[in-house]
Amino acid sequence: MGNSTFEIKLSKTDQEKVHTIELGGKKSTLVCPPPMMGEVEDATSPHHLFLASVGACVNLVFEIALSKARIDLIDIKSDISGDYETDEKTNESRFTKVRITTYATVPEGVAESKLQRLYSLAHGNCPIGNCLVGSCVDLETKLEITYK
Repeated sequence: MGNSTFEIKLSKTDQEKVHTIELGGKKSTLVCPPPMMGEVEDATSPHHLFLASVGACVNLVFEIALSKARIDLIDIKSDISGDYETDEKTNESRFTKVRITTYATVPEGVAESKLQRLYSLAHGNCPIGNCLVGSCVDLETKLEITYK
């Protein structure tokens, strides 16, 4: 892919603390602080976007690795969670851990060791996850395999 620049547009809406994010010029979503999510229909938070970005990146890189290895992927889903902490003295908040459990369904006969190796490569080659290297955020990934 070489060097790339990615852009989004962020605009304030008429509602306080609610913004619109234009994603790739094609779709948009509302974003607000987590406590307001129940009040703003169809909104997400920066926290959820962050977790989704890391999880989607790992899964997409894994899917690319499977394709290159000529392994059919029947299905893939993930559960993603993050530990979010606020320092009581400084009031600074941050994620300290992101956990991704990926559930992949593949045809019978594919070696589990090969799948685990490809998933480990995906973890190590996810550009979004790589932004966390050396930060205060620990990225923990786990692959669970189902054969069909």
